[in-house]
Amino acid sequence: MTTLLVTGFGPFPGWERNPTPAMVKAVTALRLPGVRIVGHVFNTVYAEVERDLPTLIARHRPDAVLLFGLAGRTGHVRIEQHAHNVTTRRVPDASGAFHASADIRAGAPWRVPTGFACGPLVARLRRAGLNARPSPSAGEYLCNFSYWLALEAVARHEVKRVLFVHVPLPLTAGRSARGDYTRRLTDADLAAVARAAATAITGRSAYFTKPLRRPLAHSARP
Repeated sequence: MTTLLVTGFGPFPGWERNPTPAMVKAVTALRLPGVRIVGHVFNTVYAEVERDLPTLIARHRPDAVLLFGLAGRTGHVRIEQHAHNVTTRRVPDASGAFHASADIRAGAPWRVPTGFACGPLVARLRRAGLNARPSPSAGEYLCNFSYWLALEAVARHEVKRVLFVHVPLPLTAGRSARGDYTRRLTDADLAAVARAAATAITGRSAYFTKPLRRPLAHSARP
């Protein structure tokens, strides 16, 4: 049995709407053969993520960890290739606090890569008309922080595979424009991204054999 831990985040300063809890729900609703899925939504608070992520890993012993986060000013899905040893001093977390230091781990490397092969997932999403791209940086906020902590678990051989996926803010109304490679993605599109990432990181045969469903027609430009 393979165990997948999938996580998202709640609201944070400047962004009261976060689509990632719905993405976690989309993954936990999957029925993948031989896969146990555990979902969790973090408060966007450094102290809670630093406490809760290692606890979740110790409790559930996942083979893979899939993390979702909002990149509100980005117009595409970002498949994150690295976590960086840095935290921002510009924006506090949802509790109003900053991380205790500008780096995450003193004396640690500047950057840590994921061992997960991002290219096939990016290609699959793009074949489905979803604007996905590999990204070299998960930023400096809680998303990057959680990614770093999860990759530390890989280094300790507690987890085999870890991936972070950043998504744009979806439309509040209207139809998808998949295939146009624009910002106009819906909650349903992000759910499709979530399911594709889950099947990819768990290595289920569906990832290699089943195409994502692509809409037959696109809505007119607004």
